[in-house]
Amino acid sequence: MDRILWKVLAFLVCAVLLFLVPLLNMLERQDDIAYNIVFAECSRFADICRDTGYITPNLYTDFVNRLNSTGNTYQVRMTHIKRSVNPVYRQTGNTMEFTGDYEIIHVTRGEDEILDVLFPLTPLSPLDESRRYKMAMGDLFFVEVQNRGKTMAVALRDMILFSNTKTPCIFVRAGGMVRNEAY
Repeated sequence: MDRILWKVLAFLVCAVLLFLVPLLNMLERQDDIAYNIVFAECSRFADICRDTGYITPNLYTDFVNRLNSTGNTYQVRMTHIKRSVNPVYRQTGNTMEFTGDYEIIHVTRGEDEILDVLFPLTPLSPLDESRRYKMAMGDLFFVEVQNRGKTMAVALRDMILFSNTKTPCIFVRAGGMVRNEAY
């Protein structure tokens, strides 16, 4: 009876070592490739937006389609931080006097406001100028992409280790200061 139990245990260990470990390795490589594609596309999209100073509907849909070509679903967050520098004046009597200080104001616009400009409720041509989301030189623009759900590698690893991974395995941020206004 002891020998049969050891043989069954040895068979299970062999099955794990011969089939599941190579499969897990292959799926993790697939996740690495997907991460590299997402990183490259996210950097490309952010750089184009920062170099031109605007986002078009075609540019955004092309970006989302390239992300979806990896076979995963993603949550895309865009943030535009409008920066304005205003001189500070002090009123003395009837005259305004410059104090030598400047006030920096940051106004943050999220993805909903950007997408409302790109995809309005009224049907317009994708090439219409009013569908461009324009940014000024010196503003900040950031794109954040993370996968929704689990990839195959995470699902298999969770099955083997009896765990439940909640964090996304693909998480990319890109962006920076808008360098040009080409509109």
